[in-house]
Amino acid sequence: MYVAEGLVYNDKSTLNSNWNKITETPDGKIWFCGADHWGTDEAIGDFTWDDRYKRPWGFGNTSICSYDPVQDKVAFELELDKASVIYSNAETPGYGKIHGNIAADSRGMLYFAGYQGMSYMHEYTRAYYPKSYAGGAIIKYDPQTKKTEYLGIPCPYGAIVGLYYDEKRNVLNGITVDRAKFWRLNLATMELNRYESVARMGRVVDRVREMIMDKDGFCYFANDIGGLTKFDPDKEIFTDIDVKLPGESMDFRASVVSSQNIIYCISNDGYVWSFEPHTNKLETFGHVIGMPGQGHYTPNIALDEEWGRLYFIAGNHGGKVIESALEILTILDLKSKKYYWAGQLEGVEGCFGALTTKNHTVYFSCFGNYYSGDKIEKNSKGKPATRPYLIKYNPPENLGSLKCPTGTAK
Repeated sequence: MYVAEGLVYNDKSTLNSNWNKITETPDGKIWFCGADHWGTDEAIGDFTWDDRYKRPWGFGNTSICSYDPVQDKVAFELELDKASVIYSNAETPGYGKIHGNIAADSRGMLYFAGYQGMSYMHEYTRAYYPKSYAGGAIIKYDPQTKKTEYLGIPCPYGAIVGLYYDEKRNVLNGITVDRAKFWRLNLATMELNRYESVARMGRVVDRVREMIMDKDGFCYFANDIGGLTKFDPDKEIFTDIDVKLPGESMDFRASVVSSQNIIYCISNDGYVWSFEPHTNKLETFGHVIGMPGQGHYTPNIALDEEWGRLYFIAGNHGGKVIESALEILTILDLKSKKYYWAGQLEGVEGCFGALTTKNHTVYFSCFGNYYSGDKIEKNSKGKPATRPYLIKYNPPENLGSLKCPTGTAK
């Protein structure tokens, strides 16, 4: 467990969660976050609401960290509140987390955006000065010079969840959690285009968490009829694709795109599927833990193309599930279409990002109980503390060597 650093108050870390996807830059570093989860929804850990009047960043903040596999070391990089130039105080909410992607380009530049809990309600009911949440700001960060660049707020009062960089067009694509407002920012001209509500908008206060961008820069959204809607970035045309997504939610919560432009996804209720944009072929692989009807919130997915497999940690985000099925490290062999359940992760409460490196190492961005050796860290009340951290998994090349149950994807 590589714990996130930064945001220390009264000699105690305020970081207690992370909700972001992770990325690898060309230098091999892995980028992840720590969050204090403060916003309009919750104050957790060793702190109370009164602490917002005392600690220097007030309501909500996030730290961005890097992990260097060569040095086997985590480094604190920056605070999101400061980088966004919207410095939160006791009355004005900041960014209690990043709830979307950390995106990187081929030069190693990073892009990320802020999020505030319950912002999808806030826009309707509490958008007033001075207690207004300003909205998710877009930040560009150069790890070499440590320079940050504030790129503005594409949707006032709205928190950003999906974020993808289209290097061919030098455009950032994103979507908000509130009413799923799709937007595109041209980084050369700073021209902003907003397309308003897309993606599963049958629910009045939708909580959309994800969009997809393929290798050609085309974007995809789960639509209200259980299929996919495709956006052409050059013609700016939306097209409904004649497919039906699996599961009851008929959507996706995490995605990864192969070098051959095959999209792999997992739905909010734990169904895995793939989509080939050039043929519109949809293939389903069943339920992530082989328990259809047991919703398993799994906002992480990693692809190893060489070994032909997907990795997940299935979890929960509200709702009743079977405790024994929580936080299972799961492997899907794409060749045999079989699942391998490698084991339960001690201490992990949630996992929100995953990636695989060229040497087949898998990284997951998690939060939960933190172990230093065999000792669990405890808070001031003597209870296990919740901390954000990166975990690393070195899988075997031969899955048959795993002494674990398997299931066929069907």
